[in-house]
Amino acid sequence: MEADDETAEQRALRALRAIDDGADIGAEAFALSNEFTDRHTARLAAWWRRRRRSPGAV
Repeated sequence: MEADDETAEQRALRALRAIDDGADIGAEAFALSNEFTDRHTARLAAWWRRRRRSPGAV
C-alpha cells in the first residue's frame, strides 16, 4: 500500500508499530508531521491553482 492511499489512522498505527519495534519516537513523529504538512500544502496549492484559473475568480 502506498502512503497516499493510507488514512490518517493507518499512518498513525504504522508509526506506533514502528515505535513498538524500536524506531525513534522523534523521527516517527517528525515523519507524521511532514506527511500531514505535505498533504495539506498540496491541497492548498491545488485549490489556489483552481481558483486562479476559474473565469469568475477575483
